[in-house]
Amino acid sequence: MVNIRIPRYFDGCDLSARRCTISYNNALKERGVYTVRKMQVEYDSLLLSWYISNHVTKKSGKIHFVVQFSKDVDERGMPYSWSTLPAELNVLPGLDDNIVINESDISLYRSLLLQIQATDKRVADLMQQIGEITKTPIDFDLLNSKVLSLQSSIDSVKESVAYIENETTIEEGI
Repeated sequence: MVNIRIPRYFDGCDLSARRCTISYNNALKERGVYTVRKMQVEYDSLLLSWYISNHVTKKSGKIHFVVQFSKDVDERGMPYSWSTLPAELNVLPGLDDNIVINESDISLYRSLLLQIQATDKRVADLMQQIGEITKTPIDFDLLNSKVLSLQSSIDSVKESVAYIENETTIEEGI
C-alpha cells in the first residue's frame, strides 16, 4: 500500500467530494487505472491509500503515475477534472514466482513429493474419521437398554459364582 498525502482544497474545490483515481504506467509501459476506495479526510489534507496490485509491480523499474480527481457535474453545473503532475515510484526486484522444479534436482523433488503424499494421507485419514463419526446417529435408548441387559447378566453371574477365600469355598445366593 502506498499512502499519498495531498491538500484537501485546490482551486476553490474540496477534493474530498470528487472521485479519485490513479492512472499509471508500469515498468513494461502497460497502462492501468486504480480507483481510490480509502480516503482519509483531515482538516486541510487528504490521505489516499493506493493498494498496489501485481500488475503495477509486474517488472522492476520506474512506475509513472498521476492522481486524478473528477466529478461529472460540480457545484457550478460543469464537469470537473484535475490531475497532479506526473510522479514516479521505483519498484525493486522481488522474488521470482515462476520457479520450476524439475526432476534433475531429484532429492528436492522426492522430498517435496513425500511431503505432499504425507499430507494427502493425513487429510484422507481425517476425512474417514469424520465420516465414521457422522455416519450413524447414536440411539441412546438402544444403548441404555443394552447397558441394562449387561448389568442384569453381571448380576446373574454374581449370584451363581463361587468365591474362594482362605482355601475354603463360599457360595453366594444358594
